[in-house]
Amino acid sequence: MLERFTKRAREVVERAQSIAMESRASQVRPEHLFAAILWDDQCLAVRVLVAQGGTTDRLHAELDRRRARYVDGLDEEDAAALASIGIDLEEVVRRLGDEPLQRKRSRFTRVSRRFSRPAKKVLELSLREAVSLRHNYIGTEHLLLGLVRQGDVIVRDTLVAAGVDTSTLREGVQEALRQAG
Repeated sequence: MLERFTKRAREVVERAQSIAMESRASQVRPEHLFAAILWDDQCLAVRVLVAQGGTTDRLHAELDRRRARYVDGLDEEDAAALASIGIDLEEVVRRLGDEPLQRKRSRFTRVSRRFSRPAKKVLELSLREAVSLRHNYIGTEHLLLGLVRQGDVIVRDTLVAAGVDTSTLREGVQEALRQAG
């Protein structure tokens, strides 16, 4: 499927894998795809977000704030459940962060992370968005629409907190494409 991705969209997917690895996540999740999109402030997706009322600084800050609350897919409810049995999730995360990576890289070590089921769904929905817009490619704008449509809580809450109206993103993408074309 990646053969239909634009160069920038492919870079987003690769960057999402790097972000997941750097954050020691077990899989690439939608939040990593979103963080990778925000990394390129010249891509169409970010330009649409800015036109919809978000600023790149605010989007980054809001995403970082939410990513800090969710540990490898665990949210505040999970943290509360763990606390009820005496496990402090924040302490576990802190201790993991203090430990150096013990992994030795060999030529057989997998350099990338697998995509979680929700992240795979984002990629599938991105394709559907491209098809519905009658595009023969998948760009960052389609990835953004796929992220919104998938409904990941971190992405959704980040967009809302940054002042982006997700109900008008599709129209914003269409307008940006008209202006670019």
